[in-house]
Amino acid sequence: MRTISLKEEPFQIGVFGSGTVDDKCYQLSYAVGAAVARAGHIVINGGHGGVMEASGRGASEADGLVIGVMPGNEFSEGNPYSTVKILTGMQYARNFINGLSCHGAIVVAGSSGAYEEARRVWEGRGPVVVLENSGSETGAAATMISRQETLGMAFPEDKPKPWKVFVAKTPEESVAMVIDLIERGYPANEH
Repeated sequence: MRTISLKEEPFQIGVFGSGTVDDKCYQLSYAVGAAVARAGHIVINGGHGGVMEASGRGASEADGLVIGVMPGNEFSEGNPYSTVKILTGMQYARNFINGLSCHGAIVVAGSSGAYEEARRVWEGRGPVVVLENSGSETGAAATMISRQETLGMAFPEDKPKPWKVFVAKTPEESVAMVIDLIERGYPANEH
């Protein structure tokens, strides 16, 4: 039996991105997952290929816990690195569950699904960090960065605005940044 190493009160950190990636993005995603696990926190992702597989593999091989929120209703679906598989039967509406289940998130690369997940993290008041040079310059991350000041308009008036997207240069920096922001209570303490 594998030993899982966690902090006493671990954060659930989403690692969101595309289901198909090149080798560079796979390695960056792997490093993000491993860094989350080494810090004693939990990786949450969609449990399938690409960024999800790589971050799950990195976390798993670093003795971390990986929660895969699956779109279907079969335990056989997805990659083998999810320690826990949550079967939703909701297809890609499961992105709501992914995002709302996280204290914060790191976007490695991706498009509409990653954007939707990250936006749900904002609704839950958690920080979103984008990993630069990971393929995140297009799709989800680019949309978030370009619209970050207007996204707040879709949320209730009692929540502070604007939301901010943070950008990190390395996998290790992205993990350190999201953990620091969560610990500081972002965004409540940023306004």
